[in-house]
Amino acid sequence: MSKCLSKEPNSTESQPIQVLEIINYFLHTAYTGFLIVSVQDGYVVKMEKTERFTITAKSRQGSYVKIEKPKEEHPLCVRILTELQDIRYGQLIIRLDSGQVDHLEKTEKRRIHEFEGIDGAGI
Repeated sequence: MSKCLSKEPNSTESQPIQVLEIINYFLHTAYTGFLIVSVQDGYVVKMEKTERFTITAKSRQGSYVKIEKPKEEHPLCVRILTELQDIRYGQLIIRLDSGQVDHLEKTEKRRIHEFEGIDGAGI
């Protein structure tokens, strides 16, 4: 997994390895659901996983339970880590549908002190 890490100031290299493992595990094992990664000061502070199970005639044939740890990195790992690097404050939501990443949603927030000195310095 280390090949995804870069050495930039706001890089995921400063993130605990558990963050990268959780994202990779979710991408490999979840079928339908989403993972919300909350970031403050450039660091992941919280991860929320929601996984949905729909029992259909087709799903009765297989198994939803996957307990083994993935041996390889998910192909979207680089893209997701790049998106995480760009967030100082905010969230990255990874949504899966039918075992595939449906979309990535990035919500970035700005602190007020970043805007001081613009158009009247806080007026």
